[in-house]
Amino acid sequence: MARFNLESLPKCGAKTRSGKTCQRYGNITNGRCKLHGGRSTGAKTKEGKMVLRTNALLNVFAWHCDKTIYLQIKDSDLEGALIAYLTLIELQDLNSSELKAQVFNVVSQYRIELEICKYLIAERDGSAALLLIQSALDHYYKDDACQHLLFHIHAPIYPSPFFQRLTGSNAEFDHQMKLMINADRKKGPFYTGTTRLSPGMRAFNKQIKALKKMYKDL
Repeated sequence: MARFNLESLPKCGAKTRSGKTCQRYGNITNGRCKLHGGRSTGAKTKEGKMVLRTNALLNVFAWHCDKTIYLQIKDSDLEGALIAYLTLIELQDLNSSELKAQVFNVVSQYRIELEICKYLIAERDGSAALLLIQSALDHYYKDDACQHLLFHIHAPIYPSPFFQRLTGSNAEFDHQMKLMINADRKKGPFYTGTTRLSPGMRAFNKQIKALKKMYKDL
């Protein structure tokens, strides 16, 4: 059998801590070596993808404001939560033998969306909505036994009516400190990146531009 030719493999090329490119031979699949993701299949779960999005994060302050103060909940997350909620309403009258698999499937697909928006839905549709959603979530967690709130570090969650902290949890604070240390190592102390306007200021600027354009066209 012919010996495998390493020279046929691409060089990894990932940026190292010294600032140079990695000179190891890369994987055939994605071109990276085993130290820089060559053996990785990439993030598959929603939580894993959230972690990846913050790995290279430098502007920690804007990210924190979007997540905890401005509550930048995506329309797609709200839409998914509403789809799941309406489906759970239809399923609540089924008997226990029919119920288990169907509820598990709904929650496994929209678990994070339901956790993000359950208090928002309850605010609009009453406490019975929260009771229904939380019952379905608990039904799922009993079977899955997962760390079901780990995602809260990365995602905005519509605030609960009681015991809510604007500063976030201790876990969130620890994670933000790690991100700030990472930004400090890459960009120097007190790096904030591009200043991000609040949603209100962005809407105000759009109105000003529209008025200027209207007067210019007169």
